[in-house]
Amino acid sequence: MLLSSIIDLGVKNGDAVNEKRSVKAIDIDPDLLRRASAAALHAGVEAWIHMDAEFSGDIDRLMTTLVDKGPYAYTIVPQVSPEGVVRSPVMTTFEDIRQCYKFVRGRSDLLRVEPLVEIKGSFYVFHNNLSYGRIRETGYEKPDGTPTLAIFPVSEGKGITGELVWAKVPRAMLGAGPAPAEVPLEGNAARRQLLLLHEDYLKALRANDADGILATMNDGIQGNVRDYVDDTGTLIGLNGKNAYRVHLKKFFERYEVLKADHLCRIAEDWYLFAEIRLELRERKGGASLAWNCAEIFVPAKDNRFIVQTGHGTDPG
Repeated sequence: MLLSSIIDLGVKNGDAVNEKRSVKAIDIDPDLLRRASAAALHAGVEAWIHMDAEFSGDIDRLMTTLVDKGPYAYTIVPQVSPEGVVRSPVMTTFEDIRQCYKFVRGRSDLLRVEPLVEIKGSFYVFHNNLSYGRIRETGYEKPDGTPTLAIFPVSEGKGITGELVWAKVPRAMLGAGPAPAEVPLEGNAARRQLLLLHEDYLKALRANDADGILATMNDGIQGNVRDYVDDTGTLIGLNGKNAYRVHLKKFFERYEVLKADHLCRIAEDWYLFAEIRLELRERKGGASLAWNCAEIFVPAKDNRFIVQTGHGTDPG
């Protein structure tokens, strides 16, 4: 009798354990999870293949890490004038990119990078790196590295489609016009301010409000954004608010933004990175479209954006 009771109790406990094991806690579709993971891992592989080629200094090998055919999107030589004006040439052809790499790697060797932040998205990799290099002419190596941001957009196949780079510059050194009376923000106050500024940017996008978007930007804004107006598939460089205003007018004439939401976001005191999802409707014909954008925003001395650089997926 006692043995029978013990056996019955064990069976019941076993059933309870089995029931617990069968409980689902995070019921994401396995196929969706597999495909999302595969896309992110693919992006990471292609980005690191490219960086390994940069470490080698071999330009021919470096060029093989690009997709076989453009359009390309490169902004790897941003420049800041003594007056705080930013210019970031956009390169879109294979030969222009090759010449740029010859110039950059001709001046310095990239020895290694340490990604303090690494996000592998479905169509890009974002890095906040410490980059370690050596000046060829002098042999100088900065011992503590250079804080550097990079976005590597990818497609489904082999290679990266672009490289978008920004090296850390203090807010006080950036921005057109006179310096404001207030000291530029730092630390968590600066991070919070950038977060709120990006929220203002998203609210203006949702409202199809060009003036609201421009209000988040310094007069000297350097915008490198995907050209969804003429569908060239690459980036366009918008130098200053007037150029950006013209672009927004054309953009909102073509599209009505229905939704604009961030999927991930990082706010530091010297940059903000975000991937956003846009849902839109074409004003002519009424077709519904959507795409994702991964972008870096950099603040100026007046605590508005001086740089916006990133890329986006094809409309679909």
